[in-house]
Amino acid sequence: MIYKILLASSLFAFLAGCASAPADIAPAMVDTSAYKGMTCEGLLLAAQNEGVNLESVSKDQRSARNWDIALNILLIPGFGAITGDSEREVAEAKGRVLAIQNEYGSRCNG
Repeated sequence: MIYKILLASSLFAFLAGCASAPADIAPAMVDTSAYKGMTCEGLLLAAQNEGVNLESVSKDQRSARNWDIALNILLIPGFGAITGDSEREVAEAKGRVLAIQNEYGSRCNG
């Protein structure tokens, strides 16, 4: 019985200490006013730039997640939580990508 409790506690600490996968992070709400006055060409350029940024912060997040998993498995369950992550940056980048896409779709698709 005690082993089951220890195993469950370790599993919970392991899962709680891992950074989220970039695909699991929801987009954040962002201010869209900057995109309202952009031309369609400007929106396309902004979308390309933000796509590059999203890929960069997603790469950082995947790296943080991999480190968290390694630390949790090799050292102490829950220890990976101290490494930090890029979850906020990924959420904001996803939000900006969606805002740009929505603005482009509403004005330039047509």
